[in-house]
Amino acid sequence: MTKLQQRLFWLLVFLLPVQFGRHFWPEWSYVMGLRIDYLSPTIYLTDILMVAILGLWGLEKISNFQFPISNFLRRFWWVLAVFAYLLVNSCLAQNQGAALYKSAKIIEFALLGFYIAKNKISLSMIRRPLSIAVVYSSLIAVTQFLKQASLGGVFWWLGERTFNAGTPGIAKAIVNGQLIMRPYATFPHPNVLAGFVLVSLILIGVRCQALGVRKIFHWLAIALGIVAILISFSRSAWVVGLLIGLWLMRKKPLLFTVYCLLSTVGVVAWLAPHFSANEAFSQRLQLIKTTWLMIQATPLIGVGLSNFIVRLPDFWQITGFTYWLQPVHNIYLLVAAETGLVGLVIFLWFLILTFRKLLEIGNWKLVIPLLAILLTGVADHYWLTLQQSQLLFAIILGLAWAKK
Repeated sequence: MTKLQQRLFWLLVFLLPVQFGRHFWPEWSYVMGLRIDYLSPTIYLTDILMVAILGLWGLEKISNFQFPISNFLRRFWWVLAVFAYLLVNSCLAQNQGAALYKSAKIIEFALLGFYIAKNKISLSMIRRPLSIAVVYSSLIAVTQFLKQASLGGVFWWLGERTFNAGTPGIAKAIVNGQLIMRPYATFPHPNVLAGFVLVSLILIGVRCQALGVRKIFHWLAIALGIVAILISFSRSAWVVGLLIGLWLMRKKPLLFTVYCLLSTVGVVAWLAPHFSANEAFSQRLQLIKTTWLMIQATPLIGVGLSNFIVRLPDFWQITGFTYWLQPVHNIYLLVAAETGLVGLVIFLWFLILTFRKLLEIGNWKLVIPLLAILLTGVADHYWLTLQQSQLLFAIILGLAWAKK
């Protein structure tokens, strides 16, 4: 890895929370005449950085004759087989444009993970830029929460959307009988903010050996990150964070006791009574029921990548209710619906191999954040559908497969 590649990769991690990009709206990005963000092909700033990093690396390998294609094909034939399956899945989809674009994104993230693994990038290399990313994201979230509106101005260039507490469809919570706006920072939804910060805190929160200003900044990132998670009112991030915190403190009796007491008080005081009906639990349940109908209709190969929302009206009619054009809030059901049981087996098989590799070498620094992703993925879809969280997921998988 050259110095230029190192700087670009540092910048990529630093800009992970940024969703600044150029959206395009071809005909296949519409469903029932409505623009669907999940289907819109988008060139993000982080995409440009990834292409630059991978392009420079590819040129370096080609110029030094260090990338024999025959060896790659022989060692990673199974990777090509998976991509061939995804290509077939995309070609058979009703909306081929959306499916092929999703295939291209999967290849992009896979190449980034491959780059991280081959260059033996370590967790220590991403800790500092990720800490800075958590700090500025959390500060934006706290300020939005206090202002009950977006900040505007230069923050628009970071991908912040324009909204306030009265914006239709804005995520809200009930605190002391009053509706308040949940902060978004530069993310598409407060839940994405919470999930991203939670996993980032686990990555940067492991033993800090820095001194002086660096150590102060490290703990500042942790403190602000915890605040951001709390005011996001993301129930899945709260529950997963509590579980992981309990596990980490299991060998420290005093801290464990205090943590349990505070956690219990927090859950009783906030989790149950202070959420509005806008969380749409019934709609999420309806999406799950509709997903089962979709899986039953195409059990082996699925409806096609990114075709869940496209095909949703075909199955939602059977069970009634108003349409809610969102992916099902469960990454495992989403994979099964779009790529069939074959795709789900491939997905789970790769995760099992990754965990086995990490456990063999006792790398709990990556086991825990990966587990946090998979647990929050039970209640949401953003790890597979949104740029910032997909990038963090790909980076963690790349770190897991880096040879030490």
